Amino acid sequence: MKKMMTLIVASAWLFVIGNAYAVSDAAKVGANAGAMIYCYDNVAQSSQQSKYKLLKLHTYDEYKKLPDNERATALLMKKAAEDGDYLGDRLDKVRCDKLRKMLYLKY
Repeated sequence: MKKMMTLIVASAWLFVIGNAYAVSDAAKVGANAGAMIYCYDNVAQSSQQSKYKLLKLHTYDEYKKLPDNERATALLMKKAAEDGDYLGDRLDKVRCDKLRKMLYLKY
């Protein structure tokens, strides 16, 4: 009986920990919007600024379309990305370039 209870508790903890790392769509939208702001302000070369500016507008537009209950989560991720932290990864020139290419295909 004790082993069964330990197994149930361990399974529950694994379920909680596994779901803690799941990223919602709203969080991704906010992170993308913040990342484009950060990349435009800190990383973009003059030849790429128009691309980043266009993506900055598209991602912010998508952020504005979120329902109010999801916008709070997106805002937290947006602010973190504006400070250079994109979903736990540091934004640098290479990461910004990869995001720009991925988002450019999306929009």
